[in-house]
Amino acid sequence: MEKNDDITGLIAQVKQGELAAYEQLVTRYRTAALTWAQAIVSDVYLAEDVVQEAFLRLRERIVSLNDAAKFTAWFRLMVRRLAMNAIRGKAGSEVPIDLLGSEGAASVEAGMAFGESGSELDEMSAWEEQADSDELVESALKKLSGQAREVLSASAFEEMAPEELAARFGMNKSNIYNILSRARVKTSDERFGGEIVRYLKERRSRRETVAKTLAEPSYSSPYAFLSVMIGEALRYLESGPNPDITELMGISGDAFRLNTAVGCNWRGISTFDWSYTGYQTMERLGIEGTCFGRPQRRSITPEQQVHILAVIQGAIDHGVPAIIRNMNINEFGYVYGYDDEAREIKYYGANRSKQSIRYDKLGRSGEEPPLFVLGIRRRRLQPMPGHASLQAIVKHARGKEPPLEGFAFGLKGYEQWIEAVERGGLDLHGHAYQVAILAEARQRAASYLREQAERSGGARGQELAAAADYYGEVAEAFRRLYPSFPFGYGGSHGNQMGRILIGLKEAFAAESEGIALIENILEQW
Repeated sequence: MEKNDDITGLIAQVKQGELAAYEQLVTRYRTAALTWAQAIVSDVYLAEDVVQEAFLRLRERIVSLNDAAKFTAWFRLMVRRLAMNAIRGKAGSEVPIDLLGSEGAASVEAGMAFGESGSELDEMSAWEEQADSDELVESALKKLSGQAREVLSASAFEEMAPEELAARFGMNKSNIYNILSRARVKTSDERFGGEIVRYLKERRSRRETVAKTLAEPSYSSPYAFLSVMIGEALRYLESGPNPDITELMGISGDAFRLNTAVGCNWRGISTFDWSYTGYQTMERLGIEGTCFGRPQRRSITPEQQVHILAVIQGAIDHGVPAIIRNMNINEFGYVYGYDDEAREIKYYGANRSKQSIRYDKLGRSGEEPPLFVLGIRRRRLQPMPGHASLQAIVKHARGKEPPLEGFAFGLKGYEQWIEAVERGGLDLHGHAYQVAILAEARQRAASYLREQAERSGGARGQELAAAADYYGEVAEAFRRLYPSFPFGYGGSHGNQMGRILIGLKEAFAAESEGIALIENILEQW
């Protein structure tokens, strides 16, 4: 996979904290890592999660790699161990350790800080992770008052229940809960703050830029679409083409996307696996970058927070604002500046609002914890031809993307939407928001397919033009469904639901025909 001299030099740079070298390593090994993970988890989407976590750990632990020539074996073992842990977490069952095969011995040759044999791998790794966690807790405990430190220490290290703590310290159970709550908040703040301090110290030691601010982003279109965000960011790069919004939405699949929440609430249209989609979109656009974050993540660790910050600073250092979601609830925005002295980033939101946000608050909002960030580095290749985009469109329509609990994708999204109307559970405000977004998106879909038809010509061009006509019908159905201000349809509730149901079925039928035509085109390609 690698030339020894080349990989040795790259690893040396990563050990020194060079972000560009780390990005090269991610680009070079991401496909292989997905293959290793999927061989164990047998699920492409779970494999994506495993690989993302593996690259995070790689960056933290690569200093333990003594022989760079053994990097592949070292990293493969890390990926496979995380994949096995993912299976345990998903199914609650043990996986035979012999799945690791002979690679346990390879890890010793590579100098990896694990056990001496494959059979000891999980036990040793678990001990190390617990030791790291204990060290962090002990460090944070030193900052607490005497009583709070004793209570939290007994809870954390002796695993004492609140009733036992109350008896030991002669306090009411409610007081114990209050002490634990305040102490845990303070301990958490100390852990996050400490990791930021460590990260900034490393940056200073490498003489990296302390502060940088780019020109404020401009807004030429509503920011409900990740592709539009990427398009705006690409304007900061001096070389290469800047696709228009129609091409961006077609290549990314945003023009053809449908995500529906149960009841069609407002979260549906913007809730999908952002990292999966981001990587796929960047690959098809021929650009290099890094993503982090997925919906339904319940919390964030200090290490993950630092990784988010590194992605942001890496993009800005390359002259491109980082794309970020959920700095404000359900909103895409940009980070266009940072200042290590003030420990703040500069955020530009969808409503042209500007904010300065502390480093240690990234991803820790109780309002909307799943933060997503995408950092673009550079253009590498020309955008992929239309065939790749058409394949992605069909995959989404058939629901072949990372599943999320409570959400349906592609044509299944129509079924969930229609079912909400039929059972009387439709969220009218969420419905109105989704209809407005989809009316524009499907018009872009029709335009994109017409452009592809003109480029293709012949029989394929005729079929693409026919598919475009169907998507034009979908756009018109959504346009007719859009309610008058303020989200009113007029008439009785029954008449409203009847009109919505007819319109949705019309859109569903037309989109199904359009997808069938695209599938036929791909079969004949």
